[in-house]
Amino acid sequence: FFHEVFVFAPVLRAVSMAQVVIEHKKGEVNELKATLRNPAVDRDPEKKREVVKRVIAYMTLGIDVSKLFSEMIMATSSKDHVIKKMVYLYICNYAATNPDLSLLAINTLQKDCRDDDPMTRGLALRSFTSLRLPNIVEYLPGVIQAGLRDQSPYVRKTAVLSCLKMHNYSADALASSDMVNQLYTMLRDRDPQVVTNCINALNEILAAEGGMAINKPIIHHLLNRIKEFNEWSQCVVLELVARYKPESPQETFDIMNLLEERLRHSNSAVVLAATKVFLELTQDMPQVHAQVYARLKAPMMTLIAGGVFEQGFICLKHIALLTTRVPDVFAAEYKHFYCKYNEPSCVKLLKLDILTAVATQATVPEIVDEIAEYITEPDANVARAAVAAIGKLGVRVPECGGGVVEQLLKLLEVDIDHVSAEAIIAMKNLLRKFPDRIERFIGGIGTFFRNIDEPDAKVALLWMVGEYGHVIPEAPYLLEPLIDNFAEETSQAVRLELLAATVRLFFRRPAELQQMLGRLLDAAIADASFTDVHDRAMLYYRLLQLDLGAAERILCRSEHVSGQFVEEVPSELQDRIFEEFNSLAVIYGEPSERFVKPELLQVRRVATNGNGASNGAAGHAGAGGGSDDDESDEESDEEPTAAPPPPPAAAGGGIDLLGLEDALPAPAAALALAPGASLDPAVFQQQWGALPTADSWQHRTSLSVPLEQLSARFGTRHVKTMAFGTVGDASKFYFFAREAGAADTLLLCELVVTRSTGVAAATIKATAPAPVPLFSSLVRELLSS
Repeated sequence: FFHEVFVFAPVLRAVSMAQVVIEHKKGEVNELKATLRNPAVDRDPEKKREVVKRVIAYMTLGIDVSKLFSEMIMATSSKDHVIKKMVYLYICNYAATNPDLSLLAINTLQKDCRDDDPMTRGLALRSFTSLRLPNIVEYLPGVIQAGLRDQSPYVRKTAVLSCLKMHNYSADALASSDMVNQLYTMLRDRDPQVVTNCINALNEILAAEGGMAINKPIIHHLLNRIKEFNEWSQCVVLELVARYKPESPQETFDIMNLLEERLRHSNSAVVLAATKVFLELTQDMPQVHAQVYARLKAPMMTLIAGGVFEQGFICLKHIALLTTRVPDVFAAEYKHFYCKYNEPSCVKLLKLDILTAVATQATVPEIVDEIAEYITEPDANVARAAVAAIGKLGVRVPECGGGVVEQLLKLLEVDIDHVSAEAIIAMKNLLRKFPDRIERFIGGIGTFFRNIDEPDAKVALLWMVGEYGHVIPEAPYLLEPLIDNFAEETSQAVRLELLAATVRLFFRRPAELQQMLGRLLDAAIADASFTDVHDRAMLYYRLLQLDLGAAERILCRSEHVSGQFVEEVPSELQDRIFEEFNSLAVIYGEPSERFVKPELLQVRRVATNGNGASNGAAGHAGAGGGSDDDESDEESDEEPTAAPPPPPAAAGGGIDLLGLEDALPAPAAALALAPGASLDPAVFQQQWGALPTADSWQHRTSLSVPLEQLSARFGTRHVKTMAFGTVGDASKFYFFAREAGAADTLLLCELVVTRSTGVAAATIKATAPAPVPLFSSLVRELLSS
């Protein structure tokens, strides 16, 4: 008992002291209340500032000082901006918990929004729109409208962000006002920060419509003023320009000439944003697009030489992405990607990947010699990556395979376990591509078996024995110790590969392997510690028992790779990451939908012209699109659509492994649609109004995907989405497609889906009647699947 009291005594004292402190602070709160009411303190700004500081300090500590609400409201009469900031912070924190006094706070802040001092007006407006009160929305439009028209740029930029806060409070209230049109008009504000805030606010307010609507006058106005913006504001403008689709090649060149200087900017974010603009603008101009890659080389190489590892890593990630498309552009600069001793491991690993991508026949020998120096790195991951990179160079540049093999053989003699293990794995990949090089490796394979303990390296050695055992004299006797100690092997991968190697070698050297294979199968079938190993052994046993000839045909097929490895083939994943250039998707190596919550992903349009918006947004753009040259804004009739998810795997088209398709009737002729079809919104509208209805029907559907993802499903069959929108219970889609071949028939479709009933009503129009039945069936199929 005394021991327990002794142990818990410090805790009890701490609790008691905390209670005393809290009681003491409560007493001080009462003192503060009296001090704030003291006329002498009210007349001395310094003393009053100190008292208010104490109030904020107590609030920060979690002490309830809400009873000082009335006194703090009266403190807003001070002309001291420091006092006002602290009082406004207090009001925003306690207004929601004091509904009876909230009206007093609203009246006080409204009065300060009309103050003569612009700093006071801005602070009051920011605090007013930060109040978390249920009845605050009715008071906001007046003060925000006044702030948008204020002479002070500080007040105006605060008012712009207040529009965004109002949108979060009540989107309907903002939509019923004229503030969105005002924000478009304020894109021509004389203060660059106000313009930047307008762009950010519009993009978030109109996220459901695909972001801020853009057109030629808006883009040209922002580009002509881009030098006035600070670095981060330039990034915002450039992100907007990347969404714009120029009307002609000449306009593309004009924009690129305006942005040429941005590629030489000292800020890496500006350079990468400008890079994305250049790549997006020239997507439809292959020759110019290739020249753009070459033009980007110099600024990108300058950025990685800046000496800041974090910046260098980001730039190297983007260069690595570029090398997947144009490795030759950076081939001459390979020395810039040599690793430095003081670089972090992440940078070294990235440079090794780039070196393997940009290497050519002329540079491989020098690169191999350089990479070979990295095997003594303290970080085992870098050393392994260096060995793997040497192996990749041998696979990628076959003409230099002999030198790579010699280097790998040298690495096998290095007394570093992970280096030797990685060299064996690299040699295995090299032999899969070039089996004739096994001769240089045969002599030491027995030594490697005795010295290697890593499972992955063991698997590689076993594969070599199974594949080339007929030319390795001691091959059966290399497997025998592993077979005898099968029960002691803890790696499932090694057990599986031992089974496969033994069975393959049995068909080439049956006399030596028959008894070994029997013992191995018996041990593997009897041991149930790994289900996969047990099942594989049963499969081999039954195959051998049923038909030796069939078993040999199945199990001894060559695994030599005649083309590229799967990892080297350009994938759709890389294309999707490339579309998100200059974003976290490049850094993570994953599309944004894989690491960003769906509800936080900004809605993106899938319209082919790239700069359309909904009817409402286009109207807003027209309101603010007044240009220096008296060109009228072109309004777009397309509606917004949600960001497409990764397209589902196409049904069919796979290998019929079981022969189940042999008895099926031949499929009917399918409608061939052009995969790269594009259509201007104005042309769509004109054709829709001029063409007669070719087919119309209603269909009850039960979609397995959300309606917001329907456009992505249609896109997998080359049916493009022109516009999409939802009003109430109905979702409306406009699709178009072009028939592939000489006919080039244009097919248009309006689809209205009622969510509550699940009924889809389709109206189809076409420039020729022949493909309409097939297209109509395709639409039904996409709705029903």
